[in-house]
Amino acid sequence: MSNLNVLETKGRRRALSINSIDADHQHAMDSSLDNLQQDLSLISSQWNKVINEHSNPLELSLAFLDDTSVGLSHRYQEFTQLKEKIGSHLRLVVGEHSQAFNSNVASYSKTVLALTDAQENTTQIKKNLNEANEKITVQKESLMELNNESLKLTNSIESLSYIEELLQIPEKIEGCMRKEDFKEVQNLLERGFVLSNTNSLKSLEQLKPIHQQLEIQEHVLFQNMIDEIHDIVYSKKGNLTLDTNILETISVSQNGFTSLENYLYNIVNIDLMKQSVDLNKKLLNFITNVKIPGFFQTIATVNSGSNSDYTQLFALLSMLKDINKLPLALNILVDRASVEIHNIMIKATEAVRSKHPTLLKMVKSIANENSFGLSIKNLLSLIMRECFWEIFIKYLLVIQKHRAIYEIVNVLQTSSASSINKNYYRFDLIWSKLLHEVEQLITKYIYNPLLILGGDMHRLGRQAPVLPKRKGQKLFLLQNNVTDASYTKEHIGDLKALLKDIFVGFTVPQNIKLDSIYIEDESFEEEEPLIPASVFNMKVLLEPLLLFVQASSNLIPVDISQNSTPSIAFFSSFMEKNFYPRIGLTLDYVFSTDVESLNPYTLENINENQNIFKSAIDFQIFFYNMLYVFNSSNSFRPQMVKIILHTLEKFFQYYSSIFNSIIGSSASERSNRLTTAWFNDEHLKACERHLLKGDNSNIVDESKNLFKFCPKFHERGNDIGEDSTLNLLTLDTVIYFTSTVSWIMTWLPSLKSLIESSSNTEIVSLMNADELRSHWSFFEYMDIENSNKMMSLRILLDSENSEKFDSIVQGFEGLELDLMTLLRFDIRAESIYNIGKFFQETTSWDLEVGSIELYHSISSLISRLRTTENKLSQQLSEDGKDKIFAGIDVVSSQAFILGAFSINVINENGIKKILRNVNLLQHTIRNLCSEPSNISMANTIAFYSLISQTENVLIQKINDKELPLLTKDDFKNILRLQFSEEIDQQVKRQNSMSANNASKPVNRRYNEALKKIEALNI
Repeated sequence: MSNLNVLETKGRRRALSINSIDADHQHAMDSSLDNLQQDLSLISSQWNKVINEHSNPLELSLAFLDDTSVGLSHRYQEFTQLKEKIGSHLRLVVGEHSQAFNSNVASYSKTVLALTDAQENTTQIKKNLNEANEKITVQKESLMELNNESLKLTNSIESLSYIEELLQIPEKIEGCMRKEDFKEVQNLLERGFVLSNTNSLKSLEQLKPIHQQLEIQEHVLFQNMIDEIHDIVYSKKGNLTLDTNILETISVSQNGFTSLENYLYNIVNIDLMKQSVDLNKKLLNFITNVKIPGFFQTIATVNSGSNSDYTQLFALLSMLKDINKLPLALNILVDRASVEIHNIMIKATEAVRSKHPTLLKMVKSIANENSFGLSIKNLLSLIMRECFWEIFIKYLLVIQKHRAIYEIVNVLQTSSASSINKNYYRFDLIWSKLLHEVEQLITKYIYNPLLILGGDMHRLGRQAPVLPKRKGQKLFLLQNNVTDASYTKEHIGDLKALLKDIFVGFTVPQNIKLDSIYIEDESFEEEEPLIPASVFNMKVLLEPLLLFVQASSNLIPVDISQNSTPSIAFFSSFMEKNFYPRIGLTLDYVFSTDVESLNPYTLENINENQNIFKSAIDFQIFFYNMLYVFNSSNSFRPQMVKIILHTLEKFFQYYSSIFNSIIGSSASERSNRLTTAWFNDEHLKACERHLLKGDNSNIVDESKNLFKFCPKFHERGNDIGEDSTLNLLTLDTVIYFTSTVSWIMTWLPSLKSLIESSSNTEIVSLMNADELRSHWSFFEYMDIENSNKMMSLRILLDSENSEKFDSIVQGFEGLELDLMTLLRFDIRAESIYNIGKFFQETTSWDLEVGSIELYHSISSLISRLRTTENKLSQQLSEDGKDKIFAGIDVVSSQAFILGAFSINVINENGIKKILRNVNLLQHTIRNLCSEPSNISMANTIAFYSLISQTENVLIQKINDKELPLLTKDDFKNILRLQFSEEIDQQVKRQNSMSANNASKPVNRRYNEALKKIEALNI
């Protein structure tokens, strides 16, 4: 007892009164200690990086003032609440344990006195034994009594040694905790509980605080083991250790990285199947070994550095089972899974933000860089690849560790005497949470709600994912703890200046209240993707995602596989239902912004003088880039071909709408236009198409059909109107439009590459990772404008899609024919209109003198024809120009012949005037065409030449069939005009003589000749 340093005292001893503690009071004392211990555990787990033994209060205060992303202002309210909670819990502990503390002090003093008495008793016993030994022969009856006393004293000594050992256990546990020697902590706790529950110590009220401390330490051990398990499962400590060099292959900083080509080569040639097998090898070996009977008994302690993560998990879970906390631990693992999995993505993206802040500042300009995602030339593309590889490999490691836990729990249950058949670890929930997080991650980077146009939202069947927003909270106000407001205000200016120096760019609002040195700011930065969302970000996502999908495809236990979604089925479903529709939406948006949003009539020069619509060039660049990114020249993928053809059809519909806006979608829009009436006549339009395809046999029929819509164009008040022709601006637009469509037809048909239809269609959900990569991969975007690659681009098409492509090409061909038909109609309307004016404005054709001047309307017609020919020569081919002018001579001839019906009287000078204009117009038309010999207005010349001849010559010409193109009405009109001057003179003579001459030889000759013509079978 000397080692207790008990001082013997003499004299009077004060009696102590120890109050007994009832059950409610004891429960209150335990609860107060539990609350305080939870606060301390919270500080060690969530504030260990902020508050430690070396923390500086001033630095901590400045950190709480810092409202930037690296400051702690957003946690200040939490800190205040924690301080108040600890204070209240301390006061509660003191209040609840004051009586017990006093009782313990008194008990200790009493115990010391008892020990002193025991020492005295022991001395006395020894003395008595000596005396008894002397008197043993005479005092045998007292030996039994002495023996009993000796046993009592022996038990007392043993109890004292137990107490001494028990008092040292909490300190030993703390030391082992610091070393993370959880197994030794468990042994010490078991020893402590055994000692505290012995019969000799169990009834001692003074040792109950020690028992409570052991319970608290057991709880701390549980929390530390849970944290250790999370550190292992979610790879929170150090770098990843893998059995493959996959991370080195994709790393931008690898030693072998010399060029983009080499880097892309390494990425593309990653064997996903082999890598997935290598990554799962260690797990599969562990699963095999852990099922061997007795294997779990050979595993070393958890703190052994040579052990793998799986053996450490086994050791930790075994200890949790030993302390009867395994079910609770498993529930915690499941409950915290979502947060921990999400934190993997958060930490990875925050690491990119911290390492590459300069590159991320240029993120906003990336969206305008091109329409097909990040270019491989952009360093940020390489960084994002590395980031996603790290994320998905960590996701794979997470699910591997959870599968290991599932198998460990199976083994532990099997080894337990009270085991149950069903594994109570919810691996299926972990798996569903992980898939949900993967889906959210992919959606975050491929789904841009701004790309959804109009009602296309409903095509997806879902809304844009809503990311959680942080809610700002008011910060702690220092003035609540400072009574002298004037003293506070003196430091405001200094603090503002200090904050501006520390935090570059920090600004303080001018209207801030000067009653606190704290700056209140309720705004927080929301979580945003590192790069703008786009479906083409799948280029940097696909390989790591497929590695995760392939490697995790065999990790779902068989007994829960029926109720769980396989990884490949999840991938295929997401790509078909979410990703694929968004490709179409994205390309529709790009088409709208790059093609439709521009002025459709904006021109761009492609050759020396040829101009076409800029939208066509923009579409070609966009379309070629799309073909290149889709790799349509080397791979036939029906779903991608469908998008390609949809985009091409959209472009055709866009140009069709432009054409309809020019011609008028219905006759009622521009009913005063002769061209509209012609264009709405299907028979006439079909005739024009035959002519444009080189069949000139219907030129005369075309001319006759044209005049059916304007039979009285030569009469005053019945002209076709100037608005029946295109104004110069519209004419230019139509010519440029025709040139544009003709240019499109030079490259579009050649893109078609027909392949044999495959009868074996693979089921996507049954594909492996390499096959899925081929099915969904994109080529890296590169600027292929003015590149030789444009010439080699093709669209591989099966028979069904080939028909759709041909239909679109035929649509463009039909649009080209319609535009050329419109130009033909305009030239003919211009000719009919000006020739009609020629006859309408000339009041007399029996001229006294001849005229060689060109009539102004014919001059306008010639000028318009030359202008049109000049524009067509610049914008169209020689053949295209000739097709537009083909037959204009026939229409003009017919117009002059029909115009003769408006002439009442004509003489030789009038005939010469008409022939002069006809010859000049014929000469002009011949100069406009590449084959002048094909141009002839001989019918008109012969028509008016016969007017100056006699009726006998006319009848002879008819009998000789020298004028096959003229009708009987035309011959009658010639005959009328032959006699018109004579009949007019006869009428004038009769009027001047005021006599009725019964003999009218002119009339008789006219009637006889007319009868002869009527009798002819023409």
